[in-house]
Amino acid sequence: MSLTGTYALVVSASGISIQTSMTRTASEGIEPVDTDLPTGKAGTLSARTDNDTGVATLATGHGLQTGDKVDVFWDGGIRYGMSATVNGNDVTIDQGAGDDLPAQDTAVVVTKPISLDVTFDGDNLVLIAASTSQRSHLTFVDAGGLTLAAVEIGTQEAWVWISGVGVANPLAGNPVAVIKASNSSSANTSNLKLTGLQYAV
Repeated sequence: MSLTGTYALVVSASGISIQTSMTRTASEGIEPVDTDLPTGKAGTLSARTDNDTGVATLATGHGLQTGDKVDVFWDGGIRYGMSATVNGNDVTIDQGAGDDLPAQDTAVVVTKPISLDVTFDGDNLVLIAASTSQRSHLTFVDAGGLTLAAVEIGTQEAWVWISGVGVANPLAGNPVAVIKASNSSSANTSNLKLTGLQYAV
């Protein structure tokens, strides 16, 4: 049995409109996702030790615990997979990857990602796409905890990879064991949709 996926693109700029539609077939789909990512916790980077170490001061009742892994968003940047050490409303954030932490006193949102049980071998992908209703972040992780790819998706935007268009497969290599997803908004949940097609092993 084969499955079919379609990717449609419309670009309009400088008086020119380009429209195209591409179809791909494969033997199976990856586990689809349609879920709401919980809100993050708003606060301030009250101390900055270096590019990957600081203290985020959050409101009472933030719910984070020492040992949590968190993503930290701010206007124009994100640092993901940071270790949290909690002392009341002060959360020391350390390590991780992504952008250097912003200047002290910058407004931040600290979010504990949810884990999505989506497993597939990226080497077999022919199509993958995701969209979010709020600025969000996806981290594709292998069974050993290694990050295979990290993707930021803007508000009401989408991320797509499709085979055969000259762009390297961002998920080639070790199979994906889990997707960690986080929301940059402290006010609204972010609806995440994800789908894809692959060839069976």
